[in-house]
Amino acid sequence: MPNQASALRLQFADDMFLRRHDGEASPAVNQVLWRLDGPYDAGRLRELAEGLAAGSLHRRVVRARVPGARHRWAPAGTLPALDLQTTTVAESAVGTWAQAQADLPLDPAHGHSWRLAAADVVADVVTDVVADPAAGAGGGGSVVGGIVSLTCAHAVADGAALIDALVRASTHAAPIVVPAPERGTRALLADAADAAAQAAAVARWAQARTRQAARGRRTPPATPQAGPGTPLVEPVETPVPTGSTNGGSTSEGGDRWRAPVLHLELPADQVAQVAAEHGGTPNTWFVAFLARLVHATGRFPGEPVPVALPVSTRGEDDPRANSTKIARVTIPADVLATRDLGWVRAATKEAYTAVGRAEPGVSPVPLELVQMLPDTVVSKLPQPPVAAALASNLGTPPDGYTQAPGGAVRAVATLSHYQGAGAAELRAAGGGLVAFCTTVGHTTVLSVAGLDPDRVADADALRDLVLAEADVWQIPAEPW
Repeated sequence: MPNQASALRLQFADDMFLRRHDGEASPAVNQVLWRLDGPYDAGRLRELAEGLAAGSLHRRVVRARVPGARHRWAPAGTLPALDLQTTTVAESAVGTWAQAQADLPLDPAHGHSWRLAAADVVADVVTDVVADPAAGAGGGGSVVGGIVSLTCAHAVADGAALIDALVRASTHAAPIVVPAPERGTRALLADAADAAAQAAAVARWAQARTRQAARGRRTPPATPQAGPGTPLVEPVETPVPTGSTNGGSTSEGGDRWRAPVLHLELPADQVAQVAAEHGGTPNTWFVAFLARLVHATGRFPGEPVPVALPVSTRGEDDPRANSTKIARVTIPADVLATRDLGWVRAATKEAYTAVGRAEPGVSPVPLELVQMLPDTVVSKLPQPPVAAALASNLGTPPDGYTQAPGGAVRAVATLSHYQGAGAAELRAAGGGLVAFCTTVGHTTVLSVAGLDPDRVADADALRDLVLAEADVWQIPAEPW
């Protein structure tokens, strides 16, 4: 349930994502990209940045002063982070520029939670000098469009919260305002009350656990007992790498490995047509596409592929930063081989229906207890394995989201990144693929991140895999 306005406390997912900015694991950052048919509108972007600064993304953390109490969100009190770049970007370097923006650090604990950047895009010009695409060198060609990037720490917004904040800011709707926290004695009392509530939740869990253990002694278990590797913490929205980044990892050439990313434009009408021909919808086509990519990487050959499907539980005027639950579907190998989207459609429908349904039994560890623990203890808890594939379909977003930067929007892409995640970290977390799908007008953008260093070695390998899969479905594709 949303917090009361008097004390907007960090939810469990907020807390776990926040710890990643100060700990050993890689911070999770969400990114929205707009491709424009013309130059970016500086005035519109300044206005958008001011609107975002007045709303729910613009928050910082106030640490609780009573042990056991959850930290509180408060208004950031910082200036909007807006970077209107004068250096142009070559068309062939748009993807590299977008990744460079996603790599820039954010600090949600201190109010630096999001960043808006833009550059004009120019036609590629062949020269004898090799430009640095990450720096945005466009080679002096004529302006053919624009690119706008919004990055936001996952700690302060999941996908639904980000959409809501953008729509409110771009349409001048009333923002969700993060309340100022209590001060002095009232703050101490509020912290004490929250600590007591957290402790009470842990006590209730302990009692339920005791009753469950007593029943177990009387009745032999129907299934094998969990082993030492059983996850203690339910995963939150995305498959988050959990290993240490210390030391990083290197390729044969000595350069640090980084997760490759690809954004791909597809004709929306052809995606819908192909999906219907195979008995499905654009959403089930997307799920099957990603699951088939997992097979193409060499993982689970001839076996079912598990896919995680984020589902928003956000209510109207909901101030929570993260409110996403995960639906899960496992797709048999023969269904993927025959591209039977009718089966996938029925299975995903059942998975969505099951979201929020109470699981039997008592959780191994209550989330309230985990949130009360210090970083040094939480980092040592067994973590859940990442999903082999996470498929987040935004469908057709609201107009306010699409037209947020102004101008003629050609396409919109969305993706989650793990800043600085090396091969060792992702390997320890189990690897996998993360993909987002966004449809605007006549264009569907498929965005894929390869978090599997042993099967998706670099950007070229990811590009070859995704383009080959698009060819199987006979859908023309244009990479960024």
